[in-house]
Amino acid sequence: MRNILAITLAGVFALASVATNAAESLSHSDLLKKVRDKERIQEQLNEQRVQQFRSQRSRQDQLLADARRRLAEEEAKSERLKEQFDENEKQLTEIAEDLRIKQGNLGELFGVVRQAANSLTGDIGTSLVSAQYPGREGLLNTLTEADSLPKMEQLRAFWVLMLQEMSEQGETTTFTADVVNEGGRSEQQTVTRVGTFNLISGGEYLFFDKGVIKTLQVQPDSRVLSQVEDFASTNSGYAGLFLDPSKGAILQLEKQKMSLPDRLWEFSGFAGKTVMVLLVIGLLIALERIFTLYFVTGPKVQSQKKSSTPGNNPLGRIMKVYQANRNEDVENLELKLDEAVLKETPRIERGVNLIKVIAALGPLLGLLGTVVGMIEVFQSITLYGTGDPKTMADGISQALVTTVWGLLAAIPLTFLHAVVAGKSKSIIHVLEEQSTGLMAQHEESNS
Repeated sequence: MRNILAITLAGVFALASVATNAAESLSHSDLLKKVRDKERIQEQLNEQRVQQFRSQRSRQDQLLADARRRLAEEEAKSERLKEQFDENEKQLTEIAEDLRIKQGNLGELFGVVRQAANSLTGDIGTSLVSAQYPGREGLLNTLTEADSLPKMEQLRAFWVLMLQEMSEQGETTTFTADVVNEGGRSEQQTVTRVGTFNLISGGEYLFFDKGVIKTLQVQPDSRVLSQVEDFASTNSGYAGLFLDPSKGAILQLEKQKMSLPDRLWEFSGFAGKTVMVLLVIGLLIALERIFTLYFVTGPKVQSQKKSSTPGNNPLGRIMKVYQANRNEDVENLELKLDEAVLKETPRIERGVNLIKVIAALGPLLGLLGTVVGMIEVFQSITLYGTGDPKTMADGISQALVTTVWGLLAAIPLTFLHAVVAGKSKSIIHVLEEQSTGLMAQHEESNS
């Protein structure tokens, strides 16, 4: 209303202003008439505005009433839904309890199936049967991850899977599969599966790792591989074969297995390496003595026995002594010849005693290494106990390896010493025999 009055007053003032400005050209009656006409028009406009405001106000009241009515309807609907939700919760609780009662032992069956599937997943994944029939873990993963009772079809498939695993353990079959060779390339090969123990192809053992068949990088010794070849080529139905009961674990350990030379060098220690050096020295001395006595000195002495001309050999030098002193009496000549024989003896027996000493030192040094290794074993037992044999393995290996080195040095050097000593004694015996013969010849010529 205030807005309407303000507009009305503004119009009056505007008319007054117009009237004042036009007072000079209009009469008072004309001016009054125009003012009244303007007022009438303005009143009509104001009345229209008031009517419009009133109609809008009634419409706003109607909208407010409609909104309040809808709010009441929604609140009533919400109350009904809340009551229905509570009723549904009550029914769900009753249904769940009824399901639990009706399931009975089926709940235990669900737990047993999940547990069995979980435990069998690892066995199936590493089983050699999966090398021939890949993708068998899918059903087991489904049963393990399921949060509801398994279906009858899944239970039947699980049963068939377990029967297949059991029956295939006693079967020897041949199939074609991709095999990853040592170079990392995959190629198709004909693979023979012996139960769940071994995979063989081309006369070699294979192993199954994470769903892939691979060539075993380090194969067993030839004695084992020869049976693989015989097994692959047999036609009688029966053949011997080395089996791996650990399903490939033992064959995998072959890659870490050290050869005998590697073990002898790795665990020899100071004592073992010393024995090695002495063994090499003893062998060189023995070989030099064998060559000299058997192929140089021995043949020359034998040849000298058949010749009366003294040569450059032990017997020839004794004969030179005899020829130089043949005019001496028997006693002096005998002393001269004995002196010549004694002079030749060190040359012939040179190095023989050293071989004997080295052969005796080998086991002693081996025993020293054995004692040192056992000291390390007892120290490991003191620090770490006997729970882990690996902590004692180094000391035991050193003890045994040094013993082996001592025996390896003693056995051949003892044999070679016997050979060299026997040959040297035989040559010295020839020298003494020939010296005695020369003395007898001298006595005969002087008698």
